[in-house]
Order: sequence, then C-alpha cells, then structure tokens
Amino acid sequence: MVRKRRRKKSNKYILIFICIGILTLLSVLIVNKYKPPKKENIHYISDCDHVRFANEPIVPSNKLKDPNELQLIHAQKNGLKKPFTTDEEFISSLDSLKRNSILVEVTENRFYQLKSLTHSQPYLIPEAIDLLNEIGYRFQEKLKEKKYNNYRFRITSLLRTEEAQKILHHHNGNAIDRSTHVYGTTVDISYKNFYNTKTDTIESSYEAVQTLTKVLLEMRQECKLLAVREHHQSCFHITVVVCRPESTKN
Repeated sequence: MVRKRRRKKSNKYILIFICIGILTLLSVLIVNKYKPPKKENIHYISDCDHVRFANEPIVPSNKLKDPNELQLIHAQKNGLKKPFTTDEEFISSLDSLKRNSILVEVTENRFYQLKSLTHSQPYLIPEAIDLLNEIGYRFQEKLKEKKYNNYRFRITSLLRTEEAQKILHHHNGNAIDRSTHVYGTTVDISYKNFYNTKTDTIESSYEAVQTLTKVLLEMRQECKLLAVREHHQSCFHITVVVCRPESTKN
C-alpha cells in the first residue's frame, strides 16, 4: 500500500512537471509570435532642416518640375567629384569607392524593386540611398491607409558612366549630355509600373501612382529632393538634396 501511494505521488509530480513544461513552451511560442520584428538595417534622412541648411540654394515648391540645370548644381556639389569615363574604369575603382563609403550598393528591400539595369550601375552616394529609403517608407505608410500596401515602386536607372550616357543618348534622343546620373546622386523611379507583392507581377496602379506623386510633392516641399516627371520615359527623375548645417555660415 505504501509503495502504491509513493508511486501515485511520484506520477503526480511527473504530471505537474510535464504541465509546467508545456505551459512554458506555449508561453515562449506566443511571445515569439507577437514579438515585434527586428528593425531592418535601413537608414532614413535625418531631421536636418533642408529648407534652411541645404548645402546649395533651394526653395520649397509644390511642383515636380525642377530643371536639369538646378539638379545638376546639387549633383555636382554632392556627388562624385569626377564622373567615370567608362564602365571599365568604374568597375576597377568600385572596391575603393565602397570601402570608403563614397558609393553604396542599391539592393532590393521591402520598399522597392530594381528593374533590370542596362545603362546604369546599382550604386548611389549614401545620402541618395537614405532618400530612396525615406521615399519608400512614406510610400508604404500612405498605401497602408488605403489598404494598397502590396505595391513596391520600381527603380529604372541609377549611376551611369559617361560612356553609358553617350550610348543612351544615341538610342534615346531625350537623354541629355550633361546628366546628373553620372554623379551618383540621381535615381529614376517608374510611375508606369509597380511590383505587386501578392501576385508577383508587374502592373500599373492608379492608387500607387497618386500615392508616390503625393510623397514626392511632400518631400519636395521639405526641400529633400529635386524632381521632374519625365513623360517619355514614364519615370520621376529625382536628385537628392544634401543637408549639412555644420557647413552653413551663420
């Protein structure tokens, strides 16, 4: 009788420990499920007052009609000091440019998709990368409000060498000789097509176009970028505005 009681008591404790183990496991699973996701390694433009401290003159605008001459002033001030003549020259210098954080590779993320690049290289100056990420973040936030956040915008052109620019100018009469793309400060974003993450397809979207336009207009008012809507290429041609208050005279 005593031995049976001890065995029952022992079994009781085993059941208690098993229950505790199951409860602990369930707790861990629930916590992990609802734990906020880790932040992506994405940087956004700082809170620097671009209206006051842009390192080249710029005034707010409610239009996306910045001429190439104005964009060129900012590109030459903030981008590569000497554009690359050929693609071969660019490739041979790439490791040094990346190591010294002069250029940063543009890779797809939850904000945007890269179209197959034929006349440009997927690199920009760090400030232009930050600009892209802020455009993408704002774009997604506004789409969420409309329940259309299954779209990512598509990047169609980035850094070009002078060689690539000449080839593009030969094939496309609208391509200009003195392009801001050669300085690594400029990006083209399509408004014709967007990537649908739900269907894994490329498609047009009225809501996405209107949302992207609204984001760019807001950021143009804040003097964070210069932009023009190019109708022939169906893209927004965007150049970053760099804000450096420490270099501004009082």
